[in-house]
Amino acid sequence: MLIAFFDSDSIIHKEFVPVGQTMNSAFYEEVLKRLLRRIHCVWPGLHRTGQWMLLHDNAPAHCAIRVHQFLAQCCVPVLDHPPYSPDLAPANFFLFPRPKSIMKGTSFADMAAIQERVTVVLRSIPTEAFADNFQKLYERYQKCVVKNNDYFEGQ
Repeated sequence: MLIAFFDSDSIIHKEFVPVGQTMNSAFYEEVLKRLLRRIHCVWPGLHRTGQWMLLHDNAPAHCAIRVHQFLAQCCVPVLDHPPYSPDLAPANFFLFPRPKSIMKGTSFADMAAIQERVTVVLRSIPTEAFADNFQKLYERYQKCVVKNNDYFEGQ
């Protein structure tokens, strides 16, 4: 499993969940700690000002009280994600389909080879594609607002 965080320019942080690791709130909190360290290294000014938001979907580990408390303690602003809305999760409609479509039908010798190929594919995504993704996210959210959070597809 791949966990990835990105902005309108590129991947900020990614990591592969170790085989056998359960994606639970304790593990996700550790991932978020690594993300915050990465943000601090890449954009120290942004980290200090808090002028950024975290958008993650409603996976159980993301919604856990422990994770909410950690994010609040670290003053991380979280953009609410509507329930049951995978079409509003940029990883689902933008990021993950790319390696999936490129690697479809390819055989790999081992997990390391898969991870290496995914990393190459992610690094090859042009900056413009990330910016376009955020515009599409905005448009998808607008549709959600217009539909009063009702289901929409392909509109």
